Amino acid sequence: MKGIGIDTGGTCTDAVIYDFENGRVLAEAKTLTTHQDLKIGIGEVLRQLPQDLLKECRQAALSTTLATNACVENLGGKGKIIFLGVSRKVFMNTWRSYGFRSLDDIMLVDCRILPDPAASEEPDWEMLRSRIPAFLADCDCVSIVQLFSADHNGAYELRTRDIIREFPQFQNIPVILGNTLFADRNAIRRGAGALLNARLVPVIHAFMAAIKEVFASMNLDMPITIIRSDGSQMSDSFAQERPVETLLCGPAASVIGACSLSDSPNAIVVDMGGTTTDIALVKNRIVRRAEAGIKVGDWKTFVKGLYVDTFGLGGDTRVYYDRGGRVRLGKNRVQPLCVLASEYPWVLEELRSLDESGRLNIIPLHEYFILLRDIEDDGSGHFFNSERALCRALKEGPLSYEKACAAIGKDIYTADFSRLESARVILRCGLTPTDFMHIRGDFSAFSTEASMRAAAFFVRSCEAEDIESLARMAYDLVTERLYKNIVRVLLTTECAPLSKDPFDKQLNDLIDCSWQLAYKGRRANSCFLPGIFETHARLVGAGAPTHIFLPRVAKMLGTRAVLPKHAAVANAVGAITGQVTAITEITLTPLAGDDYGAVVVVTPRIRRTFNSRAKALSFAKKEGRRIAEEKARSQGARGSITVREEIIRNDSTMGYGKIWLGDTLRYTASGSTIR
Repeated sequence: MKGIGIDTGGTCTDAVIYDFENGRVLAEAKTLTTHQDLKIGIGEVLRQLPQDLLKECRQAALSTTLATNACVENLGGKGKIIFLGVSRKVFMNTWRSYGFRSLDDIMLVDCRILPDPAASEEPDWEMLRSRIPAFLADCDCVSIVQLFSADHNGAYELRTRDIIREFPQFQNIPVILGNTLFADRNAIRRGAGALLNARLVPVIHAFMAAIKEVFASMNLDMPITIIRSDGSQMSDSFAQERPVETLLCGPAASVIGACSLSDSPNAIVVDMGGTTTDIALVKNRIVRRAEAGIKVGDWKTFVKGLYVDTFGLGGDTRVYYDRGGRVRLGKNRVQPLCVLASEYPWVLEELRSLDESGRLNIIPLHEYFILLRDIEDDGSGHFFNSERALCRALKEGPLSYEKACAAIGKDIYTADFSRLESARVILRCGLTPTDFMHIRGDFSAFSTEASMRAAAFFVRSCEAEDIESLARMAYDLVTERLYKNIVRVLLTTECAPLSKDPFDKQLNDLIDCSWQLAYKGRRANSCFLPGIFETHARLVGAGAPTHIFLPRVAKMLGTRAVLPKHAAVANAVGAITGQVTAITEITLTPLAGDDYGAVVVVTPRIRRTFNSRAKALSFAKKEGRRIAEEKARSQGARGSITVREEIIRNDSTMGYGKIWLGDTLRYTASGSTIR
């Protein structure tokens, strides 16, 4: 049986055809992501694959950065959240720390909710009913989160949903119950994830609509799954209800793909894309997890995922010079000039003229700007008239730095484009590692001459002696950032006291010192510090550029790099090779006082009391297996399902012995989306 893996990333869209029987990639393809219309890029990458093999595929799996980008850039639909029983005082003191940005999206319903349903006081349902029409008037999706929802089986959440459905105008908006998303105790953090989920529902709906439209146009009919943040799969219908589960699914797919393509039991997986680099850790073939929940941008969630450290470094990272002529490596994405000139031939002509003029300047005259989104009809009053004028001019195509300055009526020394860049209205185009790969012959898909012409101007304006030395400096800067971030990740994950945020300046100085020793090749020759930092784990590369930089970093760390075949499309491989995994946790807690000897069992669905631990444990085991298997099937698992049980006992040692404080039962159900 064969399947299709598709990854829609920030820069490229990748696709593979995978043979499940022989466990190998049969074909791969890559194209630029078309953010203005995802269908274009998805259709193009599928048409690059052998069409006869494509018709034989019976399964499709996806990974995407859409949810992550929408989260980081504060985009997405108009989501709302209703909190039931959360302390207003506690919420107002902490809401911003969890990522909430506007109180307009939040309704707090006062009521006294305790773990014991019998001791709780219900909300004023008539008051809630009167507030709903105005609150949900402009809503795309609403989530509901109740305090102690697991203890109450989400009873108040269900009642609130029923009240919303009483209104004809709200019959079709998605209503997501918080107890179906997360079972964790912290209601405000659960709410952050639930609100984010509400905002992402239209984003994933649009993505799935684009995928299905392309499939229909190519007569492809097959089940579709999406990778979750923990690297497992879920059905498209499940994902459209719980899109928050797709946060960091791109990096997760990369890790799964890199592990399936290599045979390294202990690995540091390094995935370098166009915009960012992601690092994950694998020990004894088990990928490290973010057990406390993942954090994306300002949002703190209970979404369980793989541990992935992301930092700004990729093929599209800006290479620039400062006012002193020193060559620097930025953190933000710009469009490579080689790509820009391939799409707009007149850009190459202008770069030729700039080079042949012999000019030099502290201002990056070789850079360009392109329009990302139109603000002509934006009525916020946020943008200046000069900024609107620039956007109108950019509708005709890219503008050089000088022409962009002229469009806003400023000279090249006083013009400021930072507001439009920060708002993602315009995108800067400049020299990047991708351009220098073209110059050095490591990659040649676009206009090498455009990169060379821009680099010639760059050399005249900076400290580099010639284009070749400039290319080496750019490569060194990429290697340095890779090395330092790998060391930082290893220090913060392997040494708990060092995991504090912000990272200590002295530790940064130590890492910088180790880089200098490694770069100068003095590690082996120093009698005092022969090797400050080393690792026995292999560096496993994923993403197109890693084969250029990773072997050198591995040597500096005393290990070797593993660069699997098809590493450039590891995300797409990870998407199609992942399995469905569903985790369910059940707690057993002893009662004291008059109920001494009784045990409370709390599952994601019910709360029950038993008169002995043995009876409670027997019930919990049956429920845990049943719920985990049901969850796996709801996520798209078919055929046989394997359920793994883990019992975590919580004891306290007193002077007279151990006291049992409770148990946590964890059930992990795994299965395939293929029968």
